[in-house]
Amino acid sequence: MSDSFFSYNKVLLLKRIRADFAVEVLLVSRLGELGINPFKTYLSTLVDLVGTDVSESRTLFDETLEWVEKETLPNYIQGINGVFNRQYSFEPEHRVEGLDLIAFESIVIEIVRWLTEAPSINLSKRSIKVSGIEAVHAALKYQLPEINIDNLYLTRFVAEAGGRKILQSQSLAEDVFARFQQNEIPYYHGEGVGIYTIAYSAQESDLHPQLTIKDISDLVIEIAPEFLS
Repeated sequence: MSDSFFSYNKVLLLKRIRADFAVEVLLVSRLGELGINPFKTYLSTLVDLVGTDVSESRTLFDETLEWVEKETLPNYIQGINGVFNRQYSFEPEHRVEGLDLIAFESIVIEIVRWLTEAPSINLSKRSIKVSGIEAVHAALKYQLPEINIDNLYLTRFVAEAGGRKILQSQSLAEDVFARFQQNEIPYYHGEGVGIYTIAYSAQESDLHPQLTIKDISDLVIEIAPEFLS
């Protein structure tokens, strides 16, 4: 499961889910390589070329999702639009290194085309309906018949001087179920989360020997469509 989400098969899988989740996965996958968080980086727009007043400043995620939902390609204007690490700023010191306007526009165009070309993604605002944690457990078990689902723990942590501080740890089924109850589809990624065989452990020796956090995200992509209504 180590191939890019930009592969044709992965895009087809994402099209079975929701546009917001598909955009998150594709955008995080691409921008993560640059160390850029699309939820904390902004596309700002000036009122005009003369002044410095910013009329709009949206996260890269919101910006990309809107183009997908409109099924339209962006056409940004140099000097009017820009990518910044501070919202409502157009100051040079807040420009994002490694991602200029042209590069971001190219990424958005790619994502829009991938998700809207036939068979296009379902753009309706579908909700997650889950009867109980048993249904989530069964769906996970079906995808991983050789794995003991009850010994999979999703643990979040932060790195500190003395080691790792555990923020949360619960079984994979509990974590997915909790997110589904909030009408959210979890996309697990980053350095502060791991899949372990022991609850409340962030020790390397307790990492699951067969599954990575990316495998878990792939697993969610497989089971999510059956819970969408």
